[in-house]
Amino acid sequence: MQLTVLGAGTCVPVEGYSPAGYVLRRAEDVVLIDAGPGTLARLERAGIRYRDLKLVLFSHLHPDHTLDLVTLLQANNATPGWKRTEPLQVAGPRGMRRFLERLYQAFEGIAPEAYEIRVDELGESQHDIGGWHLATGLTGHTPNSLAYRVEAEGHTVVFSGDAAAVEPLARLARGADLLVCECSFPQGWATSDHLTAGQAGEVAHAAGVKRLLLTHLYPAALEQDPARQAGAMFAGKVDLARDGYTTDV
Repeated sequence: MQLTVLGAGTCVPVEGYSPAGYVLRRAEDVVLIDAGPGTLARLERAGIRYRDLKLVLFSHLHPDHTLDLVTLLQANNATPGWKRTEPLQVAGPRGMRRFLERLYQAFEGIAPEAYEIRVDELGESQHDIGGWHLATGLTGHTPNSLAYRVEAEGHTVVFSGDAAAVEPLARLARGADLLVCECSFPQGWATSDHLTAGQAGEVAHAAGVKRLLLTHLYPAALEQDPARQAGAMFAGKVDLARDGYTTDV
């Protein structure tokens, strides 16, 4: 598998750290995980056409993780000379169907015209969706927020989404080759709905993962040295994500 980070930041504008978006590739198959503002343009820059997407996963329904879903739906109907006819699989937390219905009401012309959207609402369970084997767990960021464990080709990558609970995330990430973990704030920052750099390191250590990639970085985290802070808790390799970061898993 190959991972490309399309957005390593948050809702706060920072050069090189756009709102959340990630894509996993294996041969001709791709899965998009989260779609914050501008994700589709960065997807094209990564060499993947939006019209080839078959599966999109959402960790939760906050705007910095979902706004380009509106753009995708509009493009599926309104691209000159092309209209989507192939089904699109969308998976996310409880409330995903109602979220889509409200988007259709808010934005004229985005409801599917010539194709079907198949929606899966997920909790803590295992799933085979769109040819990908997934396990999901709750993260504590919101009541329904999800982390994803993706297994393919004998390798495992875990996406924390936005998270606040260390122990459940560590269970889901057990033995993963790569943990893509939110690191919103530096060590010592007071937060109840995100992880600090030290907590990201704690998750990686408790899970026994091989590598840790820190992402979802607010300016306060970037102003310090989150990789060093996480590394104080985790002896494995720690990298700092940035828009366009690519690695094999």
